[in-house]
Amino acid sequence: MSQQPYEPRAHGGPPPPGTPPGALPGAWAPPRRPPMTADLRLLLRLTLASFAMALLGGAVGYLAAPEQAMGPAAGTALGTAVLAGSVLLGFGFTTALYALVWFPLREQRQWAWILGIVFASMALLGVLANAVLLLVVPAGVSAGLVTSALKAVVDVAWLVVAVRPGVRAALR
Repeated sequence: MSQQPYEPRAHGGPPPPGTPPGALPGAWAPPRRPPMTADLRLLLRLTLASFAMALLGGAVGYLAAPEQAMGPAAGTALGTAVLAGSVLLGFGFTTALYALVWFPLREQRQWAWILGIVFASMALLGVLANAVLLLVVPAGVSAGLVTSALKAVVDVAWLVVAVRPGVRAALR
């Protein structure tokens, strides 16, 4: 007789407790994921909406930059190349950060949920700081204010949905 209480016997005894039905005893099975909830699906859509608003805000900021308004004759080719390179680098960095949240969140990883909360909170603090700066140093009406306000609305909605019990229930 074996010293292990749950070791299957040679003649096909019962499987160990916790073995999913139909699994072979001793075979490795991936851990079961909690079912995807409607709240988590909404959170994933809001993540994509926030990403779209961030890219739109970056594009509007690039097009509204003083160097772009003056035209190519006012700046050097090197200055234009540096500006375009920095915009592309910024878009790439933004894409990487959103991918760092969206893909693991789709796989229902709890750390991605925490990272998303941190990023959304930081984005809201940035919008708040920009609004205060505009009140202190008026620079006229900026085209970026509209996209910043839309992104802030999406980020607030993201945070509200993120704390719903349906999201927490779907994470492991």
